[in-house]
Amino acid sequence: MTQSTAQPDAGGRDSAATRRVFLECTSTLASRYNTGIQRAGRNLVNAALSAPGPWTCRAIVYNGRYFTVIDGLPAQAPRSSGRPSATERLRDAFHRARAGAIRAIPGAALRDALHSQRTEYALRRVVHGAQNARRWLRSFGSAATPRAEFRGGDVLVLLDPAWTIDLSRELARARAAGAEVWIVVNDLIPVDYPDLAPEGTPILMDKWLRRVVPHASGMLGISRTVARDLRAHLGSIGLVPPPRIDHFYLGAGLDHGGEPRGQLGAIAKACVDPGGGVYLAVGTVEPRKNHRLVLDVFERLWADGIDARLLIFGRLGWRSDELARRIRQHAQFGRLLVWFENGSDAELDHAYRHASALIFASSCEGFGLPLVEAMHYGLPVIASDIDVFREIGADYPTYFDLADARTLEQALRRRRTSDASATPRSPPAREWLSWADSARMLLEKVTCSPGFDVRAGRQASPMGHRMV
Repeated sequence: MTQSTAQPDAGGRDSAATRRVFLECTSTLASRYNTGIQRAGRNLVNAALSAPGPWTCRAIVYNGRYFTVIDGLPAQAPRSSGRPSATERLRDAFHRARAGAIRAIPGAALRDALHSQRTEYALRRVVHGAQNARRWLRSFGSAATPRAEFRGGDVLVLLDPAWTIDLSRELARARAAGAEVWIVVNDLIPVDYPDLAPEGTPILMDKWLRRVVPHASGMLGISRTVARDLRAHLGSIGLVPPPRIDHFYLGAGLDHGGEPRGQLGAIAKACVDPGGGVYLAVGTVEPRKNHRLVLDVFERLWADGIDARLLIFGRLGWRSDELARRIRQHAQFGRLLVWFENGSDAELDHAYRHASALIFASSCEGFGLPLVEAMHYGLPVIASDIDVFREIGADYPTYFDLADARTLEQALRRRRTSDASATPRSPPAREWLSWADSARMLLEKVTCSPGFDVRAGRQASPMGHRMV
């Protein structure tokens, strides 16, 4: 997206009655992915830029030296060419070298050292240091734009998980000018569940919190569960919480305009019921999503002659190479086991409309975007019984116990029996916040503007129960 050449207070749109809200989205703009966090960031920024209210919103990114204003974000990252980036090639080379070293010099001590969080964090520092250096050098080029200037009454929202960029100097500049700083936290998974997070990110997140929290006027979790856990975590690591810790909710809705119907042939074929239903698993293939557990259950169904299709929709993430090989080499791959690694929003929209149910088996989440998307479509959900899913989904999903995989298998077998009877297959769609509603909720929280009441009017019952 192009950078704005105007100063952030230019254009005559501001007045004494409005507050300027700057939404920092550096990482989202740079991302090649269309997964949950990136999709949420793009939708929130673009909805906020046109949200009516006593505010004027602008998107900003860090150019290596300072914040600069951009016009907005693309609805989706460009579809990947399939070629790995330089960063991915560097990480792959490191992983190959590490595996070779362990084979050449076997031993638990060496293996543990090479797989330690410190080693992975050091690698990330090298990679991200190079990225930040390129960003800094580009900021001196002919396309460089003026820096965003802050003034009293402004609000700066760190919407991105920009763990790899030190924004301390810009945050101090904003605070010195009289602006408030709010920090959005998507989840605390790296510090609460380090064995499930990308290697090195527990250290990255801890250092990020220690850098940004001292500048914060307030913090927002993307669920009540995250806000609760955030309060507890800051106290446990000795950080003084900001005066306000609150939460807001993400929206639902996919931007898939303009996708040619001809490009939906593969997903349309995958969504044809082979006889036992089509079950959709949405999300990056990584440990906390529990694809391994789900595949184990489906293998038992297939062994019993049940032709249920498992449709995985999400890119390959971390700590999952062995699982990826298992999927790709599986006897049912391409038939009852289908994996869309680089699907578009239009393809995901088709899958939500035509699948039999969503299986959401996460061990932990900050929100659970596929859950509200499925509710929005009226798609049945079979979900792990975790706090945040109870908060967001209430009585909509069928819950199963992660500690006992048989409960998931039983839920799938009961559903097959139900589908063969006269029992209706799908619950009614449940209204949820749109992205415009979500952006407005965020803006009213950070500007302390009264008026958004999710218990009244259109936002009264997006979940059918009290939200706050």
